[in-house]
Amino acid sequence: MHPVILKTGDTFSALREVRGDFEHWFMAGLGVGADACTVIDARTVSTYPDPAAVDALLVTGSPATVHEREPWSEAAGAWMRAVVEAGRPVLGVCYGHQLLAHAMGGRTGRNPQGREIGLVHILTEEDDPLFEGLPGVFPAFESHQDAVLEPPPQALILAGNPNSPFQALAYGDFARTLQFHPEFDVAMMAYYLEERAAVIDAERGPGTAARLRAELRPIDTGAVIFRNFLALCRAAPPPSAAGLRSGAGGAEE
Repeated sequence: MHPVILKTGDTFSALREVRGDFEHWFMAGLGVGADACTVIDARTVSTYPDPAAVDALLVTGSPATVHEREPWSEAAGAWMRAVVEAGRPVLGVCYGHQLLAHAMGGRTGRNPQGREIGLVHILTEEDDPLFEGLPGVFPAFESHQDAVLEPPPQALILAGNPNSPFQALAYGDFARTLQFHPEFDVAMMAYYLEERAAVIDAERGPGTAARLRAELRPIDTGAVIFRNFLALCRAAPPPSAAGLRSGAGGAEE
């Protein structure tokens, strides 16, 4: 399998210097190197590959905002929808979760419940292969202000919590999107809490960021999610015979 990682943003520059950027975190989750996948930057790509030729698609998070409807984001969402409609395996995370919901006719925006960040708990609403091996309530790392406010009619709600009722959505047999971050580890989550400590404390009271950091612990949720997504990919039919690289103008490999 040669997955495509659609990059929709960058992490903090200092963190990027020591841990790489979003696409590297997804590669680590999949257990692949840069030579075994194609990275496409949604902000600069000029031509997308044939959707039916994609082995599997993973879409990263971003500091950007889906509901601002930037031209690059709208184009990325239209292509992501085409990949889903071609029956290819898809895993969208955070921005990728919101992007597909928007592209399929749902509504996104600022979460009326406010920022969700740190170690949180997700409540499953449906049995799904993506959650195989996880309990009905499982821990996850989060960092978002925006959310899916109304899922599209074709989406099945897989999981939620009081802050964000649409934490995981399914589209058909092979496309899944998550508001939480399976690619984060505990050190990454701690870095985000440190970087955003001032705004967190301003929103939720002094000492909140420190309390959230103290609550962090290593979790295996991300490893389980990536393992299950790979199993979903193996269960999917093969892509079309069209060559991915021949159509991927603007892609980085």
